[in-house]
Amino acid sequence: MGVTGHCRLCGTPVADERHGYCEGPLCGADLAGQRVGNPALAVQVGFERARVAAAPGEVVEARLMVRNRGGAAERFRVRVFDAERVAVAEPEPGAPIGPGAQVVWIVRYRVPREVGPTGASGGSAAGLLYHAAVRAEAVCDRRVGAAAVLDVRIRGGTDRVDPMPGGEPRFSASSRGRAVRPGAATRGRHP
Repeated sequence: MGVTGHCRLCGTPVADERHGYCEGPLCGADLAGQRVGNPALAVQVGFERARVAAAPGEVVEARLMVRNRGGAAERFRVRVFDAERVAVAEPEPGAPIGPGAQVVWIVRYRVPREVGPTGASGGSAAGLLYHAAVRAEAVCDRRVGAAAVLDVRIRGGTDRVDPMPGGEPRFSASSRGRAVRPGAATRGRHP
């Protein structure tokens, strides 16, 4: 499928600006929300580091950047798609974010203690990939939102954690080419 449009917030080319989320760096904007939501509201989100490695049972902490790209101060809420494993800490609960301002929210993901060899080569859990998906949305218009996915790779006892390619944090609102959809972002990925 070719490029038919672009993200209205960051300009990233998209295959269909009516569906899905922008995959531009630290954007994640809900493309449909840009078209049908309140035009005065806009939000972008992304993890400072979108890929991390962890051992089974470990709690991973990641910094989620939430940026108000709208024209007025607005309150945002962050929803998680796996409340058993993912928690979000807001720096100032309920406080509005000014236009153009960015705040950092902390996302904690609890890796399952027993990850099992399912999907891993050689009967080992090392290398399995889990996902923590979040969505920020404007309190006054839930259609205006953005999503981000934290990829958590299970490391083995001898694995080393490699830096991200190019050393630069990169946000991706998709997981291995599949768009993040509310309610489906983590389906089937957790025991």
